Amino acid sequence: MGEAAADQPGGPARPPGGSADHTTPDAAGDPEINTTTTGIPTPGAAPGAVAHTTPAPETAETTAPPGIFAITPPAGHPADHTRQAGDPAATTETTAMTDADPVTAAADGTATDGTTAHDDPTHGTTTDDTDTGATPTGAATTRAPGSDPAADDLDTRRRNLFRGLVDRAAAAEVSQDRMRHLLDAVLSVASDLSLPAVLRRIVTAGCELAGARYGALGVLGQDGAFEALTHAGLDDRTGREIGALPVGKGILGLVIERPEPLRVPDLTGHEAAAGFPENHPRMGSFLGVPIRVRGEVFGNLYLTEKVGGRGFTQEDEDVVVALAAAAGMAIENARHYDRSIRRERWLRATTEVTAVLRTNVCDAEGLDLMVRRAREVAGAVLAFVAVPAGPEHLEVRAVDGTLSTELAGSRMAAGDSITGDVFSTGRARVLGEVAQATLTRSVATFHQLPEGISGLGPAVFVPMSTGSRASGVLMLAREHGGTRFDDEDVRMVTDFATHAALAIEFAYAQQDRQRLALYEERDRIARDLHDLVIQRLFAIGLGLQGLRRSPHNPDAGERLGGFVAEIDQTIREIRRSIFSLQQPANGPYSLRGEILRAISEATVTLGFEPTVRLEGPLDSVVPADVALDLMATLREALSNVVRHAGASGVALTVAVDRHATRLRLLVRDDGRGLPADITHRGGLSNMVQRARRWEGDCVIDSPAVGGTRVDWDVPLRRPAPTGRDQDARGQEARG
Repeated sequence: MGEAAADQPGGPARPPGGSADHTTPDAAGDPEINTTTTGIPTPGAAPGAVAHTTPAPETAETTAPPGIFAITPPAGHPADHTRQAGDPAATTETTAMTDADPVTAAADGTATDGTTAHDDPTHGTTTDDTDTGATPTGAATTRAPGSDPAADDLDTRRRNLFRGLVDRAAAAEVSQDRMRHLLDAVLSVASDLSLPAVLRRIVTAGCELAGARYGALGVLGQDGAFEALTHAGLDDRTGREIGALPVGKGILGLVIERPEPLRVPDLTGHEAAAGFPENHPRMGSFLGVPIRVRGEVFGNLYLTEKVGGRGFTQEDEDVVVALAAAAGMAIENARHYDRSIRRERWLRATTEVTAVLRTNVCDAEGLDLMVRRAREVAGAVLAFVAVPAGPEHLEVRAVDGTLSTELAGSRMAAGDSITGDVFSTGRARVLGEVAQATLTRSVATFHQLPEGISGLGPAVFVPMSTGSRASGVLMLAREHGGTRFDDEDVRMVTDFATHAALAIEFAYAQQDRQRLALYEERDRIARDLHDLVIQRLFAIGLGLQGLRRSPHNPDAGERLGGFVAEIDQTIREIRRSIFSLQQPANGPYSLRGEILRAISEATVTLGFEPTVRLEGPLDSVVPADVALDLMATLREALSNVVRHAGASGVALTVAVDRHATRLRLLVRDDGRGLPADITHRGGLSNMVQRARRWEGDCVIDSPAVGGTRVDWDVPLRRPAPTGRDQDARGQEARG
């Protein structure tokens, strides 16, 4: 836009590199200097007037690059373009710049001939000097320095104002640069979801933003001391030489006690300074800022030893406070992510362990898996399970990790140990350090941890409880200096132990039920032998005795054949009773046992016990998928008898022929039979479909003698391929 001013009618051409400027006297006679360089008409000038300028002498030196600052002084105060004579800088300071070349002037504010130029329509030039009164157009005057004190004072104030504005602009540029670094640091901190990584990034970013040589972030525990400390600036060797890290005393404790930003020029001179441990590097300046998460103090960020030997400034503090605010949100996100990951790992471990404990509670495998998975998920170095061994002791039944050999099988007093205390009270206990875990109830009574684990780090003891009674205690310990178990850890470990205890209790209850069922089964078999088998054998014996007294009776042969048939039936009854002594639920699968269980369940709803015949090697030759269809058909048939037949007796036969090629289920009742208009739908249709699946058949009818008969018969071989399978095989053959 600067070039446009040279094209205005009546205006002189602007030399290359020149800038436009124009001065118009105000009503009071003082000039109103407008430092605009865009060719826009000056406020108060005649319409169409455009500011112009002539090139300054070549001896002038500009100090500000074009296009950076555009500072306009308040209305009524002329702009100062040049330092006064005698200024050591002796340079022109321009307050209005554009992309055009800078405005230049003589270093002493005068023209080369020693005069001060004013508006001249002949030459079209202006300068930034101030006239105390109205000057005729085109006239030139000179003023010696000090000739007008008021004007000199005004010049000084204008110059000081300009310098202040330049300093503020430079500071703003520095602040913008630090703001960019702060934003980069915030993005870096928020880019990770791992809590340890986030803490390291926060410390590193704080050191970089504040120019600190050393930094540390102390995470506060429930007792107000550091439970974890992340540091930067110290190499591994120095860290080892220092030894134990701070716990939050001295100046570090001031920020803990009063969670507000704290700046100290020199640590060594502060009244709260506790000194440095041996081999600790020198630290002078200090800046501490609390980090809050959801309004609560999570920890404190400490920065020391400002690079360059200076102390930390207010701007350093402001930047670090802003970083701490962003760090709080990043820490909260990382903690949520960390909790979700830990919860998922505990859930997987719980599912795995409970599945094993429900079936292997009497074996060491279940408890061994429990302590191993608990130690892995918790990041511990030791885990053990202690269970009651008599009324006065607890025994370590399973152990995994360090010192497992020393602890395996060891016993501890139930009434004089932390383990026993947790077992008796049912409340979890958390210890900061096992080495310091000696509890005292009285002067003479001490509660000590099991021998062999003293010297480990944080530990947690949780009861394996399902209610009012505990079945054991799970203990986890981390290495010395490890992270303390927080409330979330305790909840997840407690849930894990509770589910394990429930699985153990379920397994014991299942064993009790199986044992009770076996006793009941033996009682039933005894009743059957007494009521059926023994009575039948007694009757056969009486008949044979009578036959012996009349051996020449014409009916003797027929009667003898009947006795033989009775003996065969008795043998089958005895065999059925023997086969009904089923295996436990966790043993091999027994089809006979499944059939007898289904009949036993149906007996309750039928109101009577069906007659059952089981023939052939059912458990060894019937495939599992065929057995599933058989059991479904059996249950459906018995259900139909209960709902529709109105029967008083049911005879049931499940048999495998002597060649083990066919399986047959026959169910007959003495009820009212099937209606004449019955259609095979619902359950009846399902029974037919199950038989056809194996290329068998199912006949459901009402015999002439009454009642209903279900005859389900299938071959014992692999099922025929479906149409889809045949198409696939045909395509393979063609391919």
